[in-house]
Parts: sequence; structure tokens; C-alpha cells
Amino acid sequence: MADSRPSMKSISEKLDHIHKDVEKNSNDIMKLKLEMSYGRGALSGLKVVFWIGGCIAVIVGTMRIFNGG
Repeated sequence: MADSRPSMKSISEKLDHIHKDVEKNSNDIMKLKLEMSYGRGALSGLKVVFWIGGCIAVIVGTMRIFNGG
């Protein structure tokens, strides 16, 4: 009679494969988090640039109005 239960070697190989997949997924998640944090930083920097640009535009516009354009 053939034993239909999985062997310990088969189970061990499957566990090793699952372990490698979990490690790869963990590394991919860490890379994704890092990319997202860079994106947030860039977005914050972009907001600051637009805010400063807006302030400069208001100052220049005000100067032109009061100096007769």
C-alpha cells in the first residue's frame, strides 16, 4: 500500500518556499513604504514651493498696483 500522506521532506520544502516568499514580500513592503515616504516628502516640498511662489506673486502684484503699474 502506498502512503498518501505527505512526507516530512515534502513539507519541509514547501515551508522553505513559503518562508522565501514571505521574506520577499516583506522586503517589497519595506521598499514600497520607503517610496511612499519619498513621495510624501516631495509633495510637501512642492506645497512649500507653491506657497512661496504665491506669496511672491502677491507681493509683486501689490508693488505694481501701488507704484502705478
